[in-house]
Amino acid sequence: MIFWNNLERSIFFNKIFSSPIPIGEIELASLTIDNNIPTIILEFDISEYPDAPPQKWKQAGFNICRIGLNCGTPQKTKIINIPTNDKLIVQITQQQDSFLIQASNDTSLIELETKHLLLCGPSAYKKCDSAT
Repeated sequence: MIFWNNLERSIFFNKIFSSPIPIGEIELASLTIDNNIPTIILEFDISEYPDAPPQKWKQAGFNICRIGLNCGTPQKTKIINIPTNDKLIVQITQQQDSFLIQASNDTSLIELETKHLLLCGPSAYKKCDSAT
């Protein structure tokens, strides 16, 4: 997969972004593993911000877009050197009956296969400069 817009449940995402947004660099916010309902959820910020955000986002001065991946029934999960403050590069490969999710940098890795992949969000918030 090349664009976030192609993932299932991307209806709202496609309303606030008027053009396709490439899957790529992320800043990981959280990684949640639910063993009772086999699910792994990654939440992260992307560098792109919507060109048609909701009015309340504009009024609040939001400048960061957060989305996530809900990976149902994960298999072959590998997590190395997480947590990390370094950005990760995401790749999503559609296989016969599943998706391979890889998020990595030079020192960290999140890798898993999932049969059920859903886009979470988007949401937004205001990130202030450290100088303010």
